[in-house]
Amino acid sequence: MERFRLSFCNAIKLDDDLAEFVVDEGVEFNLARVEEYHAWIVAHLQSPYLLLVHKVNAYHYDFASQTALGTLPGIKAAAFVVYSHISELTTQVMLSMPRDADWVYRIFNNRDDALIWLGTQRECHAQAVSLEGKF
Repeated sequence: MERFRLSFCNAIKLDDDLAEFVVDEGVEFNLARVEEYHAWIVAHLQSPYLLLVHKVNAYHYDFASQTALGTLPGIKAAAFVVYSHISELTTQVMLSMPRDADWVYRIFNNRDDALIWLGTQRECHAQAVSLEGKF
């Protein structure tokens, strides 16, 4: 497990394809931060990417970042861990924004369940790749 500091969050590389992000309290996500986030993913993880966003702090998104966040090609799945009803609602609103992204996501109330789900997403991808090779 490796820890990294971005300008707005802590990133923890949990595996070659999996990272956890904890955004700082009060941050406004904007396009520059989305680009920094995506650049970190490309530089430190192997595709397809699995992301765990630990929403322990309150922060918000500007409109442009809502539609750009998660559009990085190669994102397989993202799990969002929330601790309040408000955090869950704001996450749902952000995720409902139209975007060019081909990934799945789920919202959880605890980290362990989120990591288990991300593991199943990894296994599903591995099985799909294995089946492609047989045809």
